[in-house]
Amino acid sequence: MMVGFQEGYEYFEKNAGGIMGAFKGDDFGTARAAYVDSVNEEISLLEKSINDFMGKQTPNKMLKGDIAEFWHAGTFNVNAATNESAHRVIVDRSHDFGSVDASSNFGENFGLKYYGSGQESARTQAVSVFQRFKEYQTTGGKDSLEKYLADRNYSDVDFVLNDPIYSGQIRIIPHDQLTEATDWLERMIKTEGARRPEQVKRYQETLDLLRDRMADNKGNESIPLSKANSEKLAAIAKEGKFKADDFGISAPDVLSLELVMKESLKAGLSAAVISLVLRVGPEIYETIDYLIKNGEIEEGQFKKIGFAAVSGSSEGFIRGSVAAALTACCKS
Repeated sequence: MMVGFQEGYEYFEKNAGGIMGAFKGDDFGTARAAYVDSVNEEISLLEKSINDFMGKQTPNKMLKGDIAEFWHAGTFNVNAATNESAHRVIVDRSHDFGSVDASSNFGENFGLKYYGSGQESARTQAVSVFQRFKEYQTTGGKDSLEKYLADRNYSDVDFVLNDPIYSGQIRIIPHDQLTEATDWLERMIKTEGARRPEQVKRYQETLDLLRDRMADNKGNESIPLSKANSEKLAAIAKEGKFKADDFGISAPDVLSLELVMKESLKAGLSAAVISLVLRVGPEIYETIDYLIKNGEIEEGQFKKIGFAAVSGSSEGFIRGSVAAALTACCKS
C-alpha cells in the first residue's frame, strides 16, 4: 500500500497545481483580518464613548467616575474581543435608586465609585438603605420612610433598612485605593461585629465583591484605573482628544503575533476544510477515474460495492492523493 500511497501523492501534486494555488493564504488572511477588525472596532467604541464627553464643564474630580465607567467597560470589551469571547459590558447610564452602572451579557452587574480616598469609596459602596434615606431627608426630602421605601420597590421595611443598596453588584473602585478600602472594611466588620452586628452584612458583602477591575472569570477583564488617571482621562475627554493608543490600547499593543496566528489558524483551517471538500472532490474523482482507466479498479465492481472493490495498492494511491490535498491545505 505504501508504494501506491506515494504514487497517489505524487499524482495529485502533479495534476492539481491549480488547486494548490487556490489554497494560498486567502482563507487565513480573511480570518486574520476579521479578527483584527473585531478588536479595532471595540477600540474605536472605547475612544468614542470617552470623547463623547467633549465640551463638558463638569470638574475633573466629579467627571472621573463617569469616565471610569466607560474605561472599564471599553477595556473589558477590547480584551474580550482579543480573546474571541462574546462577553460584553454595557454602561447603563441609569441614575435610579441603587441602579447598576454597567451590566453585562454574562450575568454580572457592576457599580463604580471613584471618590477621594479608599475609605470614602468603600463607605459609599457599602451605604445602607436607611443611610440613603437619611441623606434624602438632609437634602429636603419630605416623604415618610414607608413611602420612600415603597416608591423604590421595598416592601418589607423591618428587614431592608440595613441592607446595602448596591446588593449583588461587583463593586469597582480605583486601583490605588484597593488596599486602603479593604483595610477599612475589615476594621468596620470587626468594630460593628462587637457593637452593632446588624451592620456587618453590608460591610462584609462589599468586601466580598470589592474589585479594581471588571472580570468574567473566563479570562476577560478590564484595565484597572487609578484615581489620578481617571482625572487625567476626564481632562482629555473634555477636549475630545482621547486616543486609545496613547494608553497602550491598539491592535499592535493588545494582539501578540501568537494570538493572531492562533486565530488565523483556527478560522482559516475551518475555511480550508470546506474549500478542500469543494475544490478537491473533483480531483479525487479524477484520481479514481484514472485508476479505472488504467485497469487498477474494475468499474462495475466499484459501482456495486464502492471502496470495498479497491485493492490495497489502489487504496493506497487514493489515500496518497487525499493526503497530498490535506498537505496543500495545511501548507497554505
